[in-house]
Amino acid sequence: MTIRSDDHDLAPPPDPDQLTNFPRRTLAKGRLIYRLHHKGLSPFWFGSTPADAGGGDRFDLAPPRGSSYWAMSPVVAVLETLVRRPITMIPTEQLQRYSFTSVGLPRRLSDVANLPVKPARRFGLTAEIHATTDRGLTRLWARALDGAGCSGVIALPRHDVTGRQRSLTLFGVAGEHEPWGWRWKPTIGPLPSAVASELAGWGIRVVPIPFDVETITPVAGK
Repeated sequence: MTIRSDDHDLAPPPDPDQLTNFPRRTLAKGRLIYRLHHKGLSPFWFGSTPADAGGGDRFDLAPPRGSSYWAMSPVVAVLETLVRRPITMIPTEQLQRYSFTSVGLPRRLSDVANLPVKPARRFGLTAEIHATTDRGLTRLWARALDGAGCSGVIALPRHDVTGRQRSLTLFGVAGEHEPWGWRWKPTIGPLPSAVASELAGWGIRVVPIPFDVETITPVAGK
């Protein structure tokens, strides 16, 4: 794979056998995670990108492995899905094309690579991994951590300016399936009004597209 020569401060990862002591976190059974996804599609989708391809999502694994992107708070599910540009409003009609899923972990989830912690720095990781557009490099890190036995990664959402929120990427077999054969019980529906209201604190309004637009008749001769 060719790594872009951008002026960033993130090096390629060590070999997986050198990441066995990478900091990891265990998430308790029942811990809620969230996802905003297109209506009619399962929330349990593991996408993948070939190792030698460009593009892809930040922590995509290469086939036959895949990555499923979740948020650890409801508002992050919206920020990471719809607010990928410096916008200040989301049309209600756009939200209506999406479903909001919340689900509790059916079992305790261990060995989740914890990226935003100080001990991760000694493995060569920097905060650049959360924001760089060099997807080839971030996918290298995902594949290395997957190879080291991690079940996923906890990261900083790129569109959270506070640094307090967290995203969760699960690793598994590519395709549509419930992770690891566990019995999941998701709640799927429209975005809760409380979450839409919380977006206001981030400077984002959810507004309907107006059907009647005021027009001005030009004055003749001007």
